[in-house]
Amino acid sequence: MLIVALVKGVPARTTKVVTVGGVLKREEMDIVLNPHDMKAIEAADYFRRAAGGKVIALSMGPDQKLAPIMRPLYESEVHGVDEQVILSDRRMAGSDTLATSYAVSLGVRKAIQRHTDAVEEVAQSIRKYGYSDAVKTRAAELYRSNLLPNRVYTELQPVTESIVGSFMGGGLTASEAVARLEEEKKRLSRFVVVTGVKTTDGETGSVGPQVAEALSEELGVQLPHATYVEDIQVDPFSMRVESERRIGYLSQRLEMELPALLTIAPDYRPRAPRASDQFEVRLNNFRGKTLQPIKWTAEDISADAQRLGLAGSPTIVGPGVEIGKPPVQKVVGRSLVFVKQVGEVESGGKKYGPFGRGDLADGLPHELVDALVSQGAVATFSLEMLAEELFA
Repeated sequence: MLIVALVKGVPARTTKVVTVGGVLKREEMDIVLNPHDMKAIEAADYFRRAAGGKVIALSMGPDQKLAPIMRPLYESEVHGVDEQVILSDRRMAGSDTLATSYAVSLGVRKAIQRHTDAVEEVAQSIRKYGYSDAVKTRAAELYRSNLLPNRVYTELQPVTESIVGSFMGGGLTASEAVARLEEEKKRLSRFVVVTGVKTTDGETGSVGPQVAEALSEELGVQLPHATYVEDIQVDPFSMRVESERRIGYLSQRLEMELPALLTIAPDYRPRAPRASDQFEVRLNNFRGKTLQPIKWTAEDISADAQRLGLAGSPTIVGPGVEIGKPPVQKVVGRSLVFVKQVGEVESGGKKYGPFGRGDLADGLPHELVDALVSQGAVATFSLEMLAEELFA
């Protein structure tokens, strides 16, 4: 089973807007993991423990910013994620929810296809070489690349039943082994996508359902989805998911066949997996973790550039508002403020900053303020500055 957890990097304190169009310069901001996405990681971990498989964390944005904040996910919850994929391309910058959902859906599609293609490669080896060590060699390479589950090939001692192992041992004919591999491709195509309910920098709560719709279009299937999910149960044999969600005073229990998408509510609490299912879970599991993040560009996911970034974003966003700082009082003609960004500075053995444009400088040591004024970094708050802040 493949479990894709969608995560996002959001501004730690502020939303810096560089145009009236509302484009965030994420590469210049302090980025943290969207808090709501931790519930998606918890749900993904439950799926892995209850049904087996592999957890892939997928995000979109500048890879140099996302890689550090995604690294701790390898150790989060019980197992942590097994693999990380980052969609990073300048052509994706400025994407609204529609363009984001399109790109993410292509990333999910490629992640699933990598694994089904690996199973197909083993089947082709059997067709071509028959009972040859070449089949085992190639299966071992794919397994060690974390692309094959134990059910197809394994080096795990407690798991003795694998398709390649049974075939090489004479327990399966070539046609029987290929048929079993076809079943495994179908099993891997019955994936689940989990997301947080929303992001703190957008608050739309629409990307999850939009990804489900975009995946339905790309895969040619109707992908069911449920929002605000508070409880999940999964059967590792039938791959059916039961979820419970609460909307207002209404509580619903939904049963879905995979593939499916779930957005996970803040009240979600993972269940304990059934001990009786653990043998099936081990068969569905993969070798381990791929610690080096995978980066994909627009070409890698075969994206239409006209549906990415600003070109593919019909949403018009107004000016951004700085949030996350305590209220301050600026007096025209008296207060001293920063007129440009300044990094960390030192004075009298203490470090101060960094500072953004518009930050107050009144509380800093006098000698430091004098130096900053002489450098043109600090000036007296003026009517022009006030108008700029009020009207962006």
